[in-house]
Amino acid sequence: MIASIKEALGVYKRNFWRVLLIGLTIILPIQLIYTIVVNFVSLPFAFFNIPLWSNLFQGIFMIMSLFLILIPLISLVVQETRTQKVNTGKIYVDMLRYSFFLYLISIPVSILTTIGFFLLIIPGLVLLIFSMGMPFVKVTEDDSVKGVLKKSIAFGKEHFMNICGLLLLFAAVDFLASFLLTYLAIGLTGLMAITNWALMILNMFLLPVFVFTVAKLYLDWNGEADLVHEEAYFQQLKQYQ
Repeated sequence: MIASIKEALGVYKRNFWRVLLIGLTIILPIQLIYTIVVNFVSLPFAFFNIPLWSNLFQGIFMIMSLFLILIPLISLVVQETRTQKVNTGKIYVDMLRYSFFLYLISIPVSILTTIGFFLLIIPGLVLLIFSMGMPFVKVTEDDSVKGVLKKSIAFGKEHFMNICGLLLLFAAVDFLASFLLTYLAIGLTGLMAITNWALMILNMFLLPVFVFTVAKLYLDWNGEADLVHEEAYFQQLKQYQ
């Protein structure tokens, strides 16, 4: 896992401006839409003091948004792994190509996962880890629904502890950073809106590290990274012959 994090940081560093572009044009707008939709849907429940339903819808929409946000970031790391270069246009083509499929499949996944978290936490965590690979399978291999489900569960089983550890690590980092940003934003401005913007910008920069790390784990798992390394090795041998 440590090696995957290091590789992810390398991808982040080499493609920082593309990550920033993706953040400004895709991640930030999706987060903004998510915030508006959640506030709109939660308003009636908050008015009648029914927080459970507000939290339920918040969890559902969060996972649905995450599935869409993952697409361009996965496309970036897959392109670099395969060809050692990234076509920015293809990132947006892949976003358009896979959004509808992942949006549809995220609906039942997000509902079941959120209910699992609310019931006993552990079922929700297990479902999240088993479904985490779906966007990676689809963007990397463009598989069918059956193939996406099967490979995502297999990937989740084999890397259960790694994914669980990554989720806990990034959740802890996000919590600490969010706490500090909230404290500073409210202390300096007193405006909750500034806090929301600060948190969205934080996620825009932090989330790609997590996605790149899981993408590296997936590409190692499906054997594609090994094939790329072997091709590079044989090409290097040919140059010396």
